[in-house]
Amino acid sequence: MTRKMDLHSILGTDFFHRNNPFIRHVVIRRREALENAGLLDKIAVNVHPIPGARPGTYTGAVFQGIGLMTNHPFELAYQAAESFVSELSKRTKGAQLMRSIFLQRICSSFESGKLTVTRMLKKQLNEHDDDDLQKVERTVLETLTEAEISYLHIILAELSRSEAVDPKLRAVKWFLQYFQSEGKSWNEWGCIIFSQYYDTVNWVALELAKLFPDQVVAVYAGAGKSGLYRGDQFVAINRDSIKKMVKERELSLVVATDAACEGLNLQTLGTLINIDLPWNPARLEQRLGRIKRFGQARKSVDMLNLTYHATRDEDVYAKISERMKDRYDIFGGLPDCIEDDWIENIEGFVRLADTHLHMRKQVTNIFETTWGSTIKSEDDRWEECARVLSQKDINAVMSKPWGKRG
Repeated sequence: MTRKMDLHSILGTDFFHRNNPFIRHVVIRRREALENAGLLDKIAVNVHPIPGARPGTYTGAVFQGIGLMTNHPFELAYQAAESFVSELSKRTKGAQLMRSIFLQRICSSFESGKLTVTRMLKKQLNEHDDDDLQKVERTVLETLTEAEISYLHIILAELSRSEAVDPKLRAVKWFLQYFQSEGKSWNEWGCIIFSQYYDTVNWVALELAKLFPDQVVAVYAGAGKSGLYRGDQFVAINRDSIKKMVKERELSLVVATDAACEGLNLQTLGTLINIDLPWNPARLEQRLGRIKRFGQARKSVDMLNLTYHATRDEDVYAKISERMKDRYDIFGGLPDCIEDDWIENIEGFVRLADTHLHMRKQVTNIFETTWGSTIKSEDDRWEECARVLSQKDINAVMSKPWGKRG
């Protein structure tokens, strides 16, 4: 009875908030909190394309709303891709995962679509995928039906046509060369270009190296994949060397994968281009965090988000962009992740996202309540904090015991 009474009295207090071991031993300093305390200057984000932008704003890129107009070969390829995943869903439990990944690869770039389908027709796994995804892919590839194979051939044939010119590459080239921000082109400001897929990263880097033959273009990717392009010549170097070159302003154009972005510090660059958009706002925030950070010289940075018109990618981004209203806190109205079933039910996205955000805000408030009053400008020079912690760093710290028992 005594134990029950004690527990009853505790449950009505903030006991578990105050005594949660994770919160007691971890201090989270969010940029927003430091900005609100006046310890960091706010950095705004100019998001492109601007919905409803006046005609002539983007003369080198043809947008229909927020998506890039494509061409007939891509339209046919995308229809075949939708038919492929529809066929796949009739016979395998892994269809939903494959649907998401497959369509995102098709929508990353024409090059990514071609290389993905080529590997599938040869029954080759993508070496960049994790073990769980490779397991699903192996099952699918070993049992492809004639109908599914026919759709893959259609995709490859359409994307290989001479008139299948990728509008994303044209948009990237135009923004880098001609779009002006505060009197400078994006190439002059320096730019980081992100894609989820190495196929797209390597292709874009090579094409940009051809466009700027006197400029070095870096590929920042997984182990053994990073290097520098000059013209059509590629030299492999490690990622630390690339980071050093950017820091010393010897390098101003970097094309990178998401897998490599943690720990990457690029505040010397002033613009960012998302060639493709992961269905995961937390990753988008990580991308933006490479340039929107301590030491950024610009008061506002530019971000270009590219999707193809009339695709599932555009549908997802349309919902995301509706909530990107605050230029100083672009992702504040978005959940950390978007579940697959949210994508399937676009109309229910807002309700589900709001529920997720409410739960996340409660957790955030716990840290602010516990540690917010300990922020002191005389103790910490937040504007001088230049090191970026990767997930590996965090895991190493959190794996250490808090103390040994005597």
